[in-house]
This record gives sequence, structure tokens and C-alpha cells, in this order.
Amino acid sequence: MRWKLTKRAVLIASFFLPVAVMLALFAVKRIYPFGDRSFLSGDLYHQYMPFFSELLHKVKAGENLGFSFHVGIGSNFLALFVYYLASPFHALAFLVPETFLTEFIGYLIVFKTGLCGLTACCYLQKHFDTEDPGTLFFSMFYAFSGFMAAYSYNIMWVDCIWLAPLIVLGLERLVKEGKCTLYCVTLAFSIFTNYYISIMICIFLVLYFGYLMIVCGGKRLRGLGNFVLYSLLAGGMAAMLLIPEVCAILRTDFGDMDFPTKVESWFSVLDMLARHLVCVYTERGLDHWPNLYCGSAVLMLIPMYLMNRKISVREKFCRMGLAGFFLLSFSTNILDFIWHGLNYPDSLPARQSFLYIFLVLTMCYDAYRHVRESEGQQIVNGYLWAVGFILFCQRFVDHEDFELGVKLLTFLFVTMYAVLLWLHRTRTQADIRWGIAVVALAAVLAECSVNMWDTGIGTTGRSAYLGQQADYRALYELTREREESLYRVEKFTRKTKNDATLTGYPSASVFSSTMNSQVMDLYTRLGMRHSKVYYCFDGATALVSAMLNVNYMFGESDRYACSLYTELASSGDVYLYECNATLPFGFCVPVGYDLPEGYEYQAIRLQNSMAEAFGASGKLFERAAEKKSGDDVVFTADRGGIYYGLLTASGTKKVECIGGSRDEEVFSDLRRGGILYLGYVEAGQTVTLTNGDEEDETPSIGVDIYRLNQEVLEETLALLGRQHLENVVWKSDFISGEIRLEEAGRMVLSVPWEEGWDVTINGEKTEPELLGGCLMAFDLEPGDYELEMKYRPAGAAAGGIVSGVSIVLFLALTFRGRILPSLRSRCCRDRADENNDTRDVPGESP
Repeated sequence: MRWKLTKRAVLIASFFLPVAVMLALFAVKRIYPFGDRSFLSGDLYHQYMPFFSELLHKVKAGENLGFSFHVGIGSNFLALFVYYLASPFHALAFLVPETFLTEFIGYLIVFKTGLCGLTACCYLQKHFDTEDPGTLFFSMFYAFSGFMAAYSYNIMWVDCIWLAPLIVLGLERLVKEGKCTLYCVTLAFSIFTNYYISIMICIFLVLYFGYLMIVCGGKRLRGLGNFVLYSLLAGGMAAMLLIPEVCAILRTDFGDMDFPTKVESWFSVLDMLARHLVCVYTERGLDHWPNLYCGSAVLMLIPMYLMNRKISVREKFCRMGLAGFFLLSFSTNILDFIWHGLNYPDSLPARQSFLYIFLVLTMCYDAYRHVRESEGQQIVNGYLWAVGFILFCQRFVDHEDFELGVKLLTFLFVTMYAVLLWLHRTRTQADIRWGIAVVALAAVLAECSVNMWDTGIGTTGRSAYLGQQADYRALYELTREREESLYRVEKFTRKTKNDATLTGYPSASVFSSTMNSQVMDLYTRLGMRHSKVYYCFDGATALVSAMLNVNYMFGESDRYACSLYTELASSGDVYLYECNATLPFGFCVPVGYDLPEGYEYQAIRLQNSMAEAFGASGKLFERAAEKKSGDDVVFTADRGGIYYGLLTASGTKKVECIGGSRDEEVFSDLRRGGILYLGYVEAGQTVTLTNGDEEDETPSIGVDIYRLNQEVLEETLALLGRQHLENVVWKSDFISGEIRLEEAGRMVLSVPWEEGWDVTINGEKTEPELLGGCLMAFDLEPGDYELEMKYRPAGAAAGGIVSGVSIVLFLALTFRGRILPSLRSRCCRDRADENNDTRDVPGESP
């Protein structure tokens, strides 16, 4: 009983110690309730918090999860849910007041960090069949690895990180014992919570299964059959989310799998291994560096692992070969492409590094558990290898991440661990060994805390992030009272590209890996902000704004009022502007019209062409005279009006605008062909445009200046709005309306086409045409029409069927493998008892 209690105590500590460390770091970082900071950084700031908020809004309003107009100009919300929010733990958010949603997310990450420690400790105990408290040290290093320091704010990934040790344990049981339940259930749960990281886990499982076949032997054919069968069942059980997600991803830029044709290597093995040092800056950008930190003791224990004669050569060779393959994968473009699901990650590199860390820590614990049986010289040699490696890094690794303090701190901890290992090997008294264990635990806690504090926890001001939400919502409610048809609200300045999703109003911007890439392509042609993972309203002209049904704008000052925008109301420091240039939802363009080809990087010329095709009598945008002044562009308005700039130089990402009605403005996330809204400029006013990126090695910028002809704009909008959809009813996944056409036209809806829309006109199913390859459009002859549109995510029905069949099959196999043998055994016992009873009954003598 004592053994069980000791083992249980270690497991409990493996959960609560990481939680305690995270809580202490939260207090030091003054994260609420310890201060007015919030654990919001990176994607947690820009994506997860807004998406959580939208999920809560939809569920509380009783809306279908299939589609949302609060995500861009309309998005498949089920795909977004699967990609970002599918963890069952996230359902607990409904028990939390919305004002504390940021705290729920932050402290849920703390909880999941504890689970990482717990499952890693559980794996080590089960794999090595030990009750050794030393498993606690290595579980701490797993919970506070470089991967967790860099990416723990990606809450959608962390479930897979704590599940990974259990999945590997399940695979080992499948191969060694023929028990498949743990493997199948944990892998299915991992795929269900995040299919993307599960891709990497599945690749690792194939490699690790090969390792088990070599090392363990046994019934290989049966093991292979079980591995294939239960892996497929795991994927099948998660198919209810997996299939709709795959259908959606194929419509993103990540669906274009452009396999690299040339092998490239990004950095050397030494440069990668140096990232095992303490407090190395975590990479979250585009430089491909893997985050490999998992305790400085690794530098000493891996050499000791290789020197230890108690560990089989075959096992060492296979494990080290697998670790070497990981290192090769981190630095080689083709392998990196395969690991990341046949795509290069858009920042946040080497997302499979947690599996490498898990493998390395398993080897390190294997070396640690043999320390008392090993020669003392192995500890000395391991220490010398570690010190030599640090000195080697000092001499040959030339990178800004490796400051002198990083190497000194690593040397300090390695020396401390070497002394503790020596004492652990040589001291036999119980009290002394207990003291050594306490000091070792303190050292591990200190190292994990220092590294996480320095590299892992980013914060933002809680009040600054949430303080104006009530103002935005109050003003949005005002717009709802004024509108009946589908419309959108946008912002002059924004905290994130998902501001609308956070607050809960329809907009024209989104930052999501599941966004519809056809919208991004359209925005690119129209000169608006875009990338592989977002499209943004910034850069929209008055014509484009009207075509997207943007009827209102939010601003955080009163200086945006002009002929295009009228100040309507304010709340706190937030102002609501009504757009004076608008179109009704469901306007009409000439029959068969589509955006003309060409005009690359020439969005202004394209829009002039559009206005002309719509029937306008003049140019929508007229060229103004600008001149170069050194690296800057300067122009003086000869006439008062609304001015735009068209970026013509490649490489310029940020432009500062000085002068005009708004004194100073900063435009960011720029690309060649992007449009800058310069606002109203009075006649005689001078505006200067300068490069706002101090790190740009080509500071000279190129911008063409244009003035909006508002008479032509009004004429264009009048022509487009003559015939339009009326009596519009719209919900999150439903639109209906009526239209009467006096003349033939192409009715355009500012809703992007996605597989899953079911459109009927006058009761007949109709396939839409696409304007600009994106917006749904319908060529109609004169007459009366009734439109009805319903949305159901593509693949949802098929996914549900596959999941149902897989679950039934899994339960049947489980019943056959567990319950039937138990029933047979019970029947045999009952028959034996009956036979015994029969023999005991006295009979008559013959």
C-alpha cells in the first residue's frame, strides 16, 4: 500500500507543482487578479479570445454553429471551431461570466500545463515500471519545455501536448500486450481537439511503431494489424469534426500544397543543439528555429545515456536515430514541409518539437535511473561533455539569441546537477538522500521558473484590451435599430483584425487560418490588406466599402468626419460614423459582368474600369501630382477632396502619413499595390508620406496619389442600387429576400461562396456565379424573384456517419476483447461449481 501511496503522491505533485509555478509567475507578471495585466499575447490576443467570445455569443443566442457573419464577410464557423476551439475543456467557458473570459482562458492554460506534467510523469512511471520520485524532475521539464514557453498561449495545441505521452503509452501497450483501448481513445481525443498537431503526432507514431517493432519484437504481424486498425478507428471516431474541417481547409491557401522541388538546409546541427541552453529566446517568427529547451541537465544526461552499458545498444541506436531524424527535419525544408501537413507554417516554426523533447527526456530519465549502478566516471564524463558543448557554443555559435548570460546560467545549472548526481550515487543514508532530492527539486523548479519567466509569458493590459467593449456594443445596438437588411460595421483603427468577432458585430475583416482564400484573392485585387491567414478592410475605397455593404464605421476620435462619413453618436471615447456612400444588400450589375483580368498592383485603375462598366460617365479616381523628396513622397492638394495613395514600391511594409485632416496616420501590413486612405485634404494642404519601418533596408517609398471624384461615385452607386433585394431576412446561416427586376441584371450578394450554401430562387435550386471569384451572383431576366439561402457545412453529414460507424465498431471490438472473455470465464467457473455440487450430492448404493 505504501508503494501505491508514494507513486500516487508523485503523480499528484507532477500536476500541482507546474500549476503552482505558473500561478507564481502570474503573480510576478501581475496577471489578474494579481494586477491589471492579462495573459494575452500572440494568437491568444488576436484570435482565441475573439473566437471564444463569438462561440459564447452564438450558443447563448441559440444560433447554429455552421456559419457566422461576425467572422470576416461571412465564414464557416464550424471549421473555425474545429481548428481553434474544439477541446471539451472549453465548454467550461459557459460557466464563467463573459467579463472574466480572458481569465478563464489564461488559467485554463495553467491547468493544461499541470496536465502536461501529470501525463509525462505517468508515462515514465508506466514505461519504466518505477515508483522513483525522480520522474517528477523530468515531467517538470516537459511541462516547461521550450515548446510550452513559446507556444503555450496557443491553447488549441496544448491538449495534444498533454495527450502525447498517453498516446505513446497506449501504442506501447498495443504492441507489447495487445491492449488497444488506451491508444485508440487518446488518439481519437487528440484528433478531435486539434487535428493539425495530431498530424505530427501520427507521423511520430508511425516512426515510433517502427522503433517498437525493432526493439520489442513479438508478434509483428498482429501488432501491425492492430496499429493500422485502431489508428483508422481513432480517425474515424473524430470524423464528425475532421471531415468538415478538411473540406474547409481545402478552400484556404493551406489547401494549395506546393511541394518543394529543391532541398534546402536552414542551419547547422550545432546551432540547433545550442537551443537546449537555458533562457534562449523562443522563436515565434518566420526563421524556422526550433524551440528545443527541456532542461540543462539534458546536455549531461544524453552523453551518460550513450555511455551506459545497462541500456541495450539496439535501443540507443534506434532512439538516437529517431532524435537525429527530428533534428534533420527541423533544418531541412522538405521534411519540415511534410511534418506540417504538406505546408510551411506561417510563423510559429517547428511545431513538432514537443515530440523531440518527449523523446529526449525519456532517454535522459533512462540515464538518470541507472546512475547508482553506473561508474562515477560516467558522471564526470557527462559533465565534461556538457561543459565542452557550452564552450563550443561560446566559440562557434554566433547568434543574437545566445548571450553570455545564457551560457553562464546553463553552466551554473549543469554544475549543480552534476554535483547532485554524484551525491545521489554515493550517499546511502536516508536523511541525506531525502535532502538531496529536495535540493534537486528546488533546482529544477528554479530553472523551469527562470526560463518560463524570461521566455514564455507575454502579457497585455487587461483594461486596455477590454475597456471599451461596452461602448462598442452600445453603439452597435444603435445601428441595429436603424437597419433591417444585412449590413456591416468597420473601424478606422483596430487592435486586431478580429475586433468585430470579439465584440459581436458583422464586419469585413478576419484573421484565421480557416479563412476563405477566395476572399483574400479578391481583396488583393482591390488593394486591401491581406496575407495567407487574414484579409482586412483597410485599403477599401468608398466604392468597395459600398459593395461590401459597410454602412457604419467606428473611430476612436472625432476627426474622421468628412463628406464620406457623418458622425452619428459616441460612447466614451468611441465614435460611430454613418457611411454616406452605401449600397443596398443584393444590388445589381450588368448581366454577365465580372472583374476584368489584369490590373495586377493597379487596384485604382481596376476600380475606374469597374465604374465605367457600371455605366458611370467619368473617372472615379483622378491622378494628383506628387513628387519625391529624398526617400519620401510629398503632394500638395490643388483641390479639396478625398485622397487615396497606391503603394508602388515592393518591400515597404509601413508608411507614416503627416499632414491632412488627421495630422498623422500610420499604415501597416502593407504590400505592393495596397491602397492608403489619406482622408479629406483641403486645397493647399501638404501631405508627406515616409517609410515608417526603421529596419527597412530600402527606405525609399513609391506612392501614386489619387483624388476621389465624388460625383462619379454617386452616379455609380445610383446605377448599382436601382434594382436590389428587398424584404431581406438574415440569420447566422440563412438569408431570404425578394427582388423585382425591370431589366435583366446580375444580382450580387456581398457573401462569399463556400461549399455548403444551398440556394433556391423561386423554389428551384440554383448554382451561383462568382463575382471576382468570390461573391455570389445570379444572372436574372426581368421579373419577380424570391431568394432563399441556407448553409450547412460541407462534410458534416458524412463525418457524422463515419464517426457513428467507427464508435460502434470500436465498442464491438472492445466488447469482444474484454467482456466476452470475462463471460466465458464466468460460465466456466459456474459449470465447474455445478459439477462439484453434483459430485457432493449423496446417491443411493446400487
